Amino acid sequence: MNCATAGLVPYVPTADQPWNRQRAVHLHRRAGFGTSITTVMADLNRNPLDVVADLISAAEALPLSPEPAFANKTRAEYGLALLESTLEIGGWSRQWIIDLQQNGLRGRMAFFWHNHFVTRFDVYESSGYTYQYHKLLQQHALGNFRDFVRAIGLTPAMLIFLNGAQNEAGSPNENYGRELYELFTLGVDNGYTQQDIEETARALTGYTNITEAWGPILFDPAKHDDGEKTIFGRTGNWGYDDVIDLLFEERAERVAAYIAVELYRRFVNPAVDEVMVSLLASTLRENDWELAPTLRILFSSSHFFDEKNFGTIIEGHIEHQLILLNEIGTTLNGLSVFTDSAGATEQGQVLFSPVDVAGWPGNRAWINTTSIRYRWDYQASRIGAASLFNFAYFQELVRSATDETLDVEIICRDLVHYFLPQGLQFAEDYAAALVSFKGEIPENYFQNGNWTVNYWATPFQLGGLLNYLGLLPEFQLR
Repeated sequence: MNCATAGLVPYVPTADQPWNRQRAVHLHRRAGFGTSITTVMADLNRNPLDVVADLISAAEALPLSPEPAFANKTRAEYGLALLESTLEIGGWSRQWIIDLQQNGLRGRMAFFWHNHFVTRFDVYESSGYTYQYHKLLQQHALGNFRDFVRAIGLTPAMLIFLNGAQNEAGSPNENYGRELYELFTLGVDNGYTQQDIEETARALTGYTNITEAWGPILFDPAKHDDGEKTIFGRTGNWGYDDVIDLLFEERAERVAAYIAVELYRRFVNPAVDEVMVSLLASTLRENDWELAPTLRILFSSSHFFDEKNFGTIIEGHIEHQLILLNEIGTTLNGLSVFTDSAGATEQGQVLFSPVDVAGWPGNRAWINTTSIRYRWDYQASRIGAASLFNFAYFQELVRSATDETLDVEIICRDLVHYFLPQGLQFAEDYAAALVSFKGEIPENYFQNGNWTVNYWATPFQLGGLLNYLGLLPEFQLR
């Protein structure tokens, strides 16, 4: 149930809804993969709407990832060394993980679209096709959604994955036409018929010209059905571009509503607020399908900053760990846990390999008796390493996450609230957290003032607290 009451109007800090650490952390967790305490503290000295505007502008201006050597490599160029393509995409996956940690909102949005416009490497097996698909995700991450839909259906990865390259006159394949409506733009059984799918498949025919394996896939007029088709009640000799135009002309309200729900669930709250979604959908249409201004309004809204929307999302394995790494100020190590069977498979999230065409189901589906143990193990290893090697950063984190200097109970509570969006439920949980934070420090140090927030051992104390919090259900909420 969604208990938030604030609207889509711009957020203005008040005594009851202050611009504080908790809200700054919330913004960076949702509009990126978390950030450092240094950035959080700097943001508190700024207008929150300016912070949001800068996050959007930075994402729009960010250059694409550098093109790899295999970007346009055909199968013949590999000879008998076809395993090399799999190894290349493994390396590219690791590079993308590094980019995600550093690229803020652009990385977050590209990752979001990866789970919306789904393809799977194991279907087409071409590292070049995978790069071209990934490049499109970055190019359109905050761009025009209509243009994005138009482009995604012609990328080779999608043409192979959903059988567009087999779709020809006289033998139309309905796979892409069905998913275009069902998963990408409208939703299941929402504003289209089986006849619309069949006629759409005919209109999409012709992108079958493959002169060499893993090479470009071009349009072949001889394989296109140039007869009349009726789609959404309109009849004409429709082709690929016509389908996209018809979709966004005849079903604009439904498309906007569907995408608004997807954005809301992923960036605000899995429990959809119908009023907010309606306003967000109207915003998308009023901006002619441009995503950047729509996201700016969403992330700037009082509704987004309503504390009832804090800690409502269970992140996927990759997102969860990247947020942790950014917030404890450490760079990536042990990349295999994100990209191959050393943890990623067990947690159900391998890059370029969502579970099916509908993508990773997300939220509560991420947690089970197997996945949680891998999360705990990885968290513990990163926290332990960070408390040792990021000693100065951990000291700064403890100092900056609280306004208190002497009272260890208040300091511990402030740290808990920094890392847990909704805090803890019970007094005994806070008591246990305090024990973990105190660690081996003699009790009299806290009583006689020998211990302060600047005490030399606070980095190790923070590590102990995080290890305790990391085992709690609340730690999985972001």
